Amino acid sequence: MPVPGTFEALTPAWLTEAFRASGVLRAAAVRDTRVEPIGIGVGFLGQLARLHLTYDRAEAGAPATAVAKLPSLDPGGLQVCRLFRFYEREVRFYRELAGTLPTRVPRCYASAFDAETDASLMVLEDFGALRMGDDAGGCSAVDAEAAIRNITRVHAAWWRSPKLDRLEWMPVVDDPVHQFSEPAYQGSLDAFLKGFGDALSPKVRAVTERMAPHVIDLLHASAEGPHTLAHGDYRLDNLFFDGADVGADVATIDWQIAYRGPGIFDVAYFLSGCLEPPLRRAHEMRLLRLWYDAVTEGRAAGYSFDDAVLGYRRSVLYCNVYTVIAVGSLAAANERGRAVFGGWLRRRGAAIEDLDAGELIPA
Repeated sequence: MPVPGTFEALTPAWLTEAFRASGVLRAAAVRDTRVEPIGIGVGFLGQLARLHLTYDRAEAGAPATAVAKLPSLDPGGLQVCRLFRFYEREVRFYRELAGTLPTRVPRCYASAFDAETDASLMVLEDFGALRMGDDAGGCSAVDAEAAIRNITRVHAAWWRSPKLDRLEWMPVVDDPVHQFSEPAYQGSLDAFLKGFGDALSPKVRAVTERMAPHVIDLLHASAEGPHTLAHGDYRLDNLFFDGADVGADVATIDWQIAYRGPGIFDVAYFLSGCLEPPLRRAHEMRLLRLWYDAVTEGRAAGYSFDDAVLGYRRSVLYCNVYTVIAVGSLAAANERGRAVFGGWLRRRGAAIEDLDAGELIPA
């Protein structure tokens, strides 16, 4: 089937054929679709809409709503996704891996990808009934622990797994495709500093400028340590909580940046980007130890907790690459998008200073 380029192109006939091909529907047909845009200021690398679906007859398992995801309309976001093959990665993740992970991910009702044009589409299970995380507002210590326990299960399941070698479509952390991050960083740096440089402390601004010729060096350094399956964009906007307790079920979306490499990056990305500095300082070493003990249980040979702490500091520093590229090249034309970017700058800047991560830049 052709890949729809707009939400309006998701006609009842297209959805019926796609749902039947994936086994969502057997006899019923989609009769009508109402499109509700969602995710404004939440997703920067794609468009999201909730589909309200009605059918010509009742059928068990036919979803009343679903979430459709199309490529970004923002030129900067579209360029980033094409450069790093994010859309292809996510389609293949849902086709080949989603059902095997020890974490809740949305069921994929339909997906399509055109390698020649980078046109892509996914129609996914709607988690709208769950409590969504909030990058702009940050989170509590309870939600932080639930989130770390959740991603730790994924890391532990794939820790040093020989199955990683079979995922040839998913790049390793310092794969050549990821090395495009250095020119992307350099190309975004002036716009980033012009728009947000005043929000940086003098020390963090100096670190940000010094990093420019060393992004690939830092990428190679961050690849050190046992490899696993990493999410790559593990933050509150990509998490849904089913309950308020530490043991609450956590559902995880947006796997388009997933890669093979050290899982410590997901921990650093979450703690440095989603926790306000006083809360992070109070809990980061405890949560890092929680992660380390769980993923290395009985298999810690050659990887000490000191190694994990060093990897954590390197990862916090490398998070600045994400921030500069995102803030310097993606549009934040609404209040919430600007609040998300502001939170990243404040929290990650404080983490870089607290951990003296700038000293890890090569001389």
